[in-house]
Amino acid sequence: MGVPYAEVIGDPIAHSRSPAIHKVWLAQLGLEGDCRATRVRADQLPAYFASRRADPDWRGCNVTIPHKRGVIPFLRSIDSVALAIGAVNCVTPGPDGLNGRNTDLDGIAAALGDAELEAQKVTLIGAGGAARAAIQYLLGQKVGLIAIAVRDPDKAAKFREAEARTRVEIWPLADCDGGLAGARAIINASPMGMDRADPMPPGLLAGLAAHAPGATLFDMVYEPLETEFLAVARANGGIPVDGLTMLIGQARPAFESFFGQPAPQGDGRLRDLLIT
Repeated sequence: MGVPYAEVIGDPIAHSRSPAIHKVWLAQLGLEGDCRATRVRADQLPAYFASRRADPDWRGCNVTIPHKRGVIPFLRSIDSVALAIGAVNCVTPGPDGLNGRNTDLDGIAAALGDAELEAQKVTLIGAGGAARAAIQYLLGQKVGLIAIAVRDPDKAAKFREAEARTRVEIWPLADCDGGLAGARAIINASPMGMDRADPMPPGLLAGLAAHAPGATLFDMVYEPLETEFLAVARANGGIPVDGLTMLIGQARPAFESFFGQPAPQGDGRLRDLLIT
């Protein structure tokens, strides 16, 4: 037996901070282990999982863009959260095959846990898998209204299913001031503002500035850590929450699944190490 290890897989993957998070925790706990970032193309997933299942040192992998749905056919079981979201971000080996779960809700809870959202309006920017995870969290918080701002409103039609449990409004990104107005929290669940992605449109940033006072503004983007979205929050009386908070929050249950012990508590020192 060699050194136990976990991975994060995606394409691209070099930017990921997940290996650093797990390595810090392993060192703090004095555990033997490693965590790696491994680029895997979509057409390489069958060979990847076949080789890892045969490796006794492999403890599992986190899964990021673009594979959160693509890994599902390779799994023996999927937990109820992942089924509700329709995406998997954590895979672990079992005696009968691979098991999938979704820990993004843990990350979102870490980011929004201090916000009182019951019966409140929350606005989402984006309609991808990250937005679906956010909606599942918001439904659990019994929010009163979810406003979804997207470039193409037709792509957000799938979220109408949430109306069985709360009100849903869909707004075009180019004219979403009404969707931002009165929101207790505004969540960027899109890639906008991320390194090598499109910036947020000036009109959207202006709308955020107008409606930021007193609201929690949570950006799921963590590369860069300080985005224009967060800068607007800080400058206009909002409560900024960065994507690193979510990244660490979703890593905690994954770490325990991989290495059999809870991650150390307290994120201050870890954040310092990741930022420097």
